[in-house]
Amino acid sequence: ETFHPKAAQVADFLIAVSEPVSRPQTVHEYQITALSLNAAIANGIDVEQIIKVLQRLSKNFVDESFLEFIREKGKSTGKLRLILRDGRHFLESEDAPLLRHLCRDADVAACLVQELEPGSRTVEVDSLKVEKLKLAAHQLSLPLLQEYEFRRDRADTNPQLSAVLRPTVNMRPYQLRALSKMFSVDDVAKSGIVVLPCGAGKTLVGIAACCRVGRRALVLTTTAVAVDQWRRQIQLFTSLPPEDVYTLTAEQKRPIEDAERRACIVISTYSMLGFTGRRGGDTQFILDQLQQLEWGLLVVDEVQVMPARTFRTVATMIKSHCCLGLTATLVREDDLIQDLHWLIGPKLYEANWQQLQDEGYLARVRCIEVWCDMATEFFQEYLQAQDSPDVPGSMRAHLQRALWTCNPNKLKTCEYLIRFHEQRGDKIIVFSDNIFILKDFARKLGRYYICGSVDMKERMSILSEFQESSACNTIFLSKVGDNAIDLPVANVTVQISSHYGSRRQEAQRLGRILRPKPQTSNSGGRFNAYFYSIVSRDTQELYHANRRQQFLVEQGYNYQVVRDHSVARMEEQNLAYSGKDVQLQLLKQVLESVRRGDAEEAEEDCSMPEPAAAA
Repeated sequence: ETFHPKAAQVADFLIAVSEPVSRPQTVHEYQITALSLNAAIANGIDVEQIIKVLQRLSKNFVDESFLEFIREKGKSTGKLRLILRDGRHFLESEDAPLLRHLCRDADVAACLVQELEPGSRTVEVDSLKVEKLKLAAHQLSLPLLQEYEFRRDRADTNPQLSAVLRPTVNMRPYQLRALSKMFSVDDVAKSGIVVLPCGAGKTLVGIAACCRVGRRALVLTTTAVAVDQWRRQIQLFTSLPPEDVYTLTAEQKRPIEDAERRACIVISTYSMLGFTGRRGGDTQFILDQLQQLEWGLLVVDEVQVMPARTFRTVATMIKSHCCLGLTATLVREDDLIQDLHWLIGPKLYEANWQQLQDEGYLARVRCIEVWCDMATEFFQEYLQAQDSPDVPGSMRAHLQRALWTCNPNKLKTCEYLIRFHEQRGDKIIVFSDNIFILKDFARKLGRYYICGSVDMKERMSILSEFQESSACNTIFLSKVGDNAIDLPVANVTVQISSHYGSRRQEAQRLGRILRPKPQTSNSGGRFNAYFYSIVSRDTQELYHANRRQQFLVEQGYNYQVVRDHSVARMEEQNLAYSGKDVQLQLLKQVLESVRRGDAEEAEEDCSMPEPAAAA
């Protein structure tokens, strides 16, 4: 109950020992699980202390069976460690009987180099089977801690990184809290996940962790644009010489000079490391360097993509002492998000979105869902596709999706909103997963667009002009702009096409406008940023939109629903997709694009490698 006098004290405790389920305005819901207890104990919280505080602060009687669950899970949690030493992995525990119990399991035993000797508290693990070992221990409810005593590491195998934060860098209180969870014990770094909203400074947390550990670090992110942003942020925030920051992308390949003795930070993408096809010689040489070296810290940006089949082996192919996962949206539409608890580590810290907004660290966003009637001819095609036995199932889904996306009434509403907000001096991002309408719409309005086919140089030029020029106030982005793109000036997002019911994508797109905004005469009082989701009525898109909003509603956001005919004076304007002839021509083009199969983009979807990665 957020209105209770002790609400802040209770929230701090619950964040440490449980998982937030939903945090709207008045009543927050949390759940204590085996995984949350693992994270709490890893941060040094005693089981009996958890029980004592629960009993003291609970409004109702705490059932004894629940307390027994906590005690039972706490018996073995935090007592088993996976250690990297001189390039080899070891399983260790001060509790010899517990270690012996774990090693008796057949799946665990298959991962060991040799049998555990009687009375021993350490045993070597086959480095190629570390992922299997972590999974086997997780399934036995015996999670493995990955910790790194970085001050005691040998300088000859892992040289000291000469990087500190610049004196001008002022970290925010919640960023310091996140780091305190990772470094709750002096000179010991814990592996785990930090969850901060988009725009709240996750990158700075990762950079600060690299400086604190002070050893060789590898940063993985989703796209080449994000790689460049990390490079610039490292140079902005730290004293690390530029020559000690390496980037590995399809277009940038610089081998590490004197690799064995050089302390550096390397930034690359999941695709570059996860790609399993044939590679060029220069790329393979650098990848061999990355796999042979011992890394103090592996920073995994947008960690929610790590469980994908293509990328999950990256966590174990790199020999790192410690792993820090960063994300704003610890959600996936499959069940693989749970795998992060053993692939990376427990959740160390999760910020409250509404609290950061109230404290001025995030923009105050108004979320609006605009319902548009389907244009008559488009709706007829939609219904025919739904009922026609001649249309294959997969084709039917693509056709219907293209029809509700390219609904002329949606596009007219979008154009009206662009004009309205441009007159206010706002900076607008229009999102569309449908590449045909993304390009067609942008060209008709004379605006820039970015999708997978746009090369890196042109992307950076467009983003720079959007940031710095008053002549470029609207850009169109495909799914390549969903994450890891920093556009602080953007304060309006209009979404006309999306990936079905993806909660993660909805949150990431809202996150493009979450950077704090200065108060201006156009701020309009309470809100200073706007998120529009335009959907077609009487179609499956309404169902998907409701599911997409679930994560943000749980973070305390509310959606206001309006009808397209309530958008003031829209019909009075000469819009690009007005007129029957224009709409019939658009319908013809939409049907052709679906038949050609070029309506959807997959080039840089985070679930698959970039085609250029093999270069």
